[in-house]
Amino acid sequence: MKKTGVYILLLIFILHNTALDQILKLPVLVAHYHEHQQLNGDISIMDFLCMHYWGKDIRDKDYERDMQLPYKTVDIHTITHSFIPLVRTTDIKFNDIQLEEIVYPLLKNNYMPDPALSALFRPPQA
Repeated sequence: MKKTGVYILLLIFILHNTALDQILKLPVLVAHYHEHQQLNGDISIMDFLCMHYWGKDIRDKDYERDMQLPYKTVDIHTITHSFIPLVRTTDIKFNDIQLEEIVYPLLKNNYMPDPALSALFRPPQA
């Protein structure tokens, strides 16, 4: 149950903080990766991501296809909103309560040895 809750919260966080149209472009990313893999069989996912996201954009033959990848272009028309729950007012009623002082008796633990009797140097006994 905890795992399901974590996945649901993660999904809500991702959908709230990213544009849905960018998430819908993820199949284009996978298909473009397969296209690169057909051209060069030993390209890894990290090489592919570095080539398209962490470097300078190079205008090559598939530049138009590269611009279709998610998070390559910014869409200004996305709507962001914040959810603020309604504030509920509560009335607190104070009642005059008289507190009674309870006096507890001091208990002496008879099972604990007296430190004065177990000391090495103790006063003389009569």
